[in-house]
Amino acid sequence: MSTDTSAAAAPSHSENALHRGLGVSSIVAMVAAGAAPLAVVALTTPIIISLSGSVASPLLFIVAGVVLLLFSVGFTSMSRHVRNSGAFYSYIQAGLGRVVGLGAAALALVSYFLLQVGLYAYVGVAVTGAISRFWGAETPWWLWTLLSFVIISALGYRDIELSSKILLVALIAEAGVVLILDASILFQGGAEGLSAAPLNVADLMAGTPSIGLMFAFFCFIGFEATAVFRNEARDPDRTIPRATYVAVGMIAALYALSAFALVIGVGPSNALDVATNDTANMTPDLFLRYTGVVIHDITNVLLVTSTFACALTFHNVLTRYQYTLGSLEVLSPRLAEVHPKFRAPSFSSLVVTVITGLLVLAMTITGLDPINEIYTWFSGAATLGLLTLMTLTSVAVVVFFRRRRDGHVVSTVIAPVIAALSLAAVITIALANIELLIPDPVATGILLTLLVLAFIGGTILAARMKRAKPTAYAHLHDQEN
Repeated sequence: MSTDTSAAAAPSHSENALHRGLGVSSIVAMVAAGAAPLAVVALTTPIIISLSGSVASPLLFIVAGVVLLLFSVGFTSMSRHVRNSGAFYSYIQAGLGRVVGLGAAALALVSYFLLQVGLYAYVGVAVTGAISRFWGAETPWWLWTLLSFVIISALGYRDIELSSKILLVALIAEAGVVLILDASILFQGGAEGLSAAPLNVADLMAGTPSIGLMFAFFCFIGFEATAVFRNEARDPDRTIPRATYVAVGMIAALYALSAFALVIGVGPSNALDVATNDTANMTPDLFLRYTGVVIHDITNVLLVTSTFACALTFHNVLTRYQYTLGSLEVLSPRLAEVHPKFRAPSFSSLVVTVITGLLVLAMTITGLDPINEIYTWFSGAATLGLLTLMTLTSVAVVVFFRRRRDGHVVSTVIAPVIAALSLAAVITIALANIELLIPDPVATGILLTLLVLAFIGGTILAARMKRAKPTAYAHLHDQEN
């Protein structure tokens, strides 16, 4: 049996050593960059229009945004009581116990690693496409994936402030070109004039809104990372709630406005056909038509920086998840080591680098298609895992505050219950249409099994920790107040 130590002492020392300079704008920038708004507008929104069978796609983003704002009510209420950066894991543990909590921790890590590998593949393809368009040269995607991997690993090793500044610049640039497109379309009146057709509820219900809604939720994945940066925020009790609401509200508003503009741009009568038959070129063609060649070319470059920024965000999220679990002695305490110069969990970042590097290498050797297989399969599985964690978090909020007999009924019961039911419905829809997320049945079986085994593995880890490190196990609840 290993010698047990106090789990409470390690976190406090590590957390005090971390850089604590992040404000609301910095955290919002990292979260919004993780959502990759330009990539969503350019690539995912036409897919949503096509799969939903309706031009009323703005309503899907609005519905998803409302549900996630309701989720955020309980989520941010918990952030004032759980004093670490474990986010989903910490909140689920506080409400549903240590066994379920550590199962959630393992599920979160696996989900984020899957998403990270998919993003690296996407970055490589985005760079390859840009080089081909501008210079006509054909280059292997994995070469640019490797380069982005090296740069992101170096940035992740250093002070979080450097990453946040880079992400803020990337976010402003990509949001800027999206707003330029939206304004250009709306000022010019679109292809058929301004119309309220994209906001027609009846038209939405005539299609298959459930599938479109599933993909709309996917576009918000990563917003929960506000709480992951808690230990590096200047005033976490104020910064985290504000950053969460601002991030969700801003992302939802941008997506809804842009979806409206895209439909107006091609014309409501043509939008469904264009989105279905020319998905990849729908948004780029609108940039060329309404903003000109210069903005169109800039957008091609920013698509690269958008996916790069997304991958950088999730590298930092993974690093801090591991850091928290290391500080609580769930994983190796070395993961909680803070670099004396950069005041960042640099060793945890190195571990993320090694794991993702090996996974990317394995996927490259197998010869899988970087978009249709690696990105699609892995991001689809990650979406299911993270939606499951969000549902469990909403349930945990209710249980936590009912046990304490604390908190306002709206923020601790009504909002999280509605969010939990809505998210559970989205998961049910996703599983019923799993072939749209992960088209290959073999890959579906492997990835879903991996998610289930991750959760089970976390619960087994909890049982082993209880036997081998009883004091550390008991101190897991010390993060609450």
